[in-house]
Amino acid sequence: MCETSKLSVPSPDEARKEYAARAPYDFVVPGGGHGAAAVCRLLLDRGKRVAGVANPIDEGGHSARIRWDLYRHFGYWPVIPGDTMNLLGGGFADPAIYSVTNSRLPKDLGDKTADVAFADAVDAAIEKRPGDKATLERFRAFLVEMGKAIQAELVSRGVAVLPGASLQNLLHCGTMVHVGAYRNGRRTIDQDRYLSGSYLLEREMKASPLGVILAMTFDKVTLVTKHSGGRSAVGGVNRVLLAKGDGQNGLEYGDMVPNAMLPDAPPESAEEETRKLANAKVVDWYPAEVEHGPSNEAFNNDWVFKEIRPLYPRINPFLSEIIQGMKSGGSIVIPPGNAHESTYTFFILSGLWDELQAAKARGVRVTLVCNPVNLLLTAGYTVDDYLRSIEQAVRHTTGRDDIAAEQVVDRLVVNDPSGTSEKVQKMMRGEGIPREVKQVLLHRTPTGPVTVSAEDIAHLEARGLEVVQKPMLSVETVSIRGIETEAISYEKEKLFEAIS
Repeated sequence: MCETSKLSVPSPDEARKEYAARAPYDFVVPGGGHGAAAVCRLLLDRGKRVAGVANPIDEGGHSARIRWDLYRHFGYWPVIPGDTMNLLGGGFADPAIYSVTNSRLPKDLGDKTADVAFADAVDAAIEKRPGDKATLERFRAFLVEMGKAIQAELVSRGVAVLPGASLQNLLHCGTMVHVGAYRNGRRTIDQDRYLSGSYLLEREMKASPLGVILAMTFDKVTLVTKHSGGRSAVGGVNRVLLAKGDGQNGLEYGDMVPNAMLPDAPPESAEEETRKLANAKVVDWYPAEVEHGPSNEAFNNDWVFKEIRPLYPRINPFLSEIIQGMKSGGSIVIPPGNAHESTYTFFILSGLWDELQAAKARGVRVTLVCNPVNLLLTAGYTVDDYLRSIEQAVRHTTGRDDIAAEQVVDRLVVNDPSGTSEKVQKMMRGEGIPREVKQVLLHRTPTGPVTVSAEDIAHLEARGLEVVQKPMLSVETVSIRGIETEAISYEKEKLFEAIS
């Protein structure tokens, strides 16, 4: 930690005391994407106590790059910053502050240092949101001081670079380095100091005092996926591997990605696009520990992945404490998200099965909010496919093959696509989405609605699942990776009714 820093860093005891005062939590929401953040904000705005649990898996983009650089420097993997900050900023923090952190630094920074670049980001936000000037100027003081620490502890040492970087990723990693959660002389993350860093970020970003944000696990997790076309990919639903792979992982350029989603690719027939989507569908998956190499090279989006063995990622002990403290009437809500690399990674945690069963015996419910649309690697999925994904995850972790989804999930929330507007119908099929948005947000491009028939619902209810189905979708403008775009979302009031 920088001895001359003006930052007031809370101790682990301070953080634990504060989080204990907020317990017991009414809701636990695992994830890290737009869906998880939206559910958390929905609940917090209604006075509920919420634990947001960030997803540990990400193999592409700036979030992975900075983790790669920290791995090379410290010799162990830090927590992936992207989903943690998406959840904090998008679900818990003041929206004005999130407008600053959810941005990228310019690529032409010149010789500006991190504190100056961060101050510039605040100025740009104030210009767009003059009504939030007081809030943003208070945040500026923290951001400038943290920028000085990041400049000294990461940038000047060659651990991180500023131009084009995600501000929120730099902020999270820089905070954890500054408080000593990541430091030389240790072989793993200092979990107590990580808690201090989390509380510091929540405090300075004016996060809701009703909630807490924590990581699912401190283990480095990589997914191995098998696709219906016979291909396997180490790295899971990695846009870089699928779109830019050179064949080393069994993939060729554009092998399973429709050309409409790839830059400079020629047009192709509807039949060929349909064939690619069918081949891309994930049919099996599991978490693995992998060797990334050569580790002395800089991150370049063309990592060599070598599978070592299946992994059973350990549940964050703090998450175990939170689940154990939940009372009757509490709810674990699995928010809408990608079936493999997003929210369902929750179920691969070693030790979670026992925690869930004990919580359910106390009257805690588990609710699955099914993603309303299928994406590239879930093209054609039905509700049963989403439930099978949960079964696969739990069976992998427990080693048991007799666990059914109804032993895990109590309530299933699924949109009725037949009652939605024409605009939503088109977006669910991926129509009308600008090509450049598809290219950058490849993993978020819809390929069709998740379907469930009346017969399916009857079958699910016969298995003991409570099913809530009604039209619940609307279109709203969201910012994803710095891109303002329209996206399909659950309507807040209808979703709250469904999960309460």
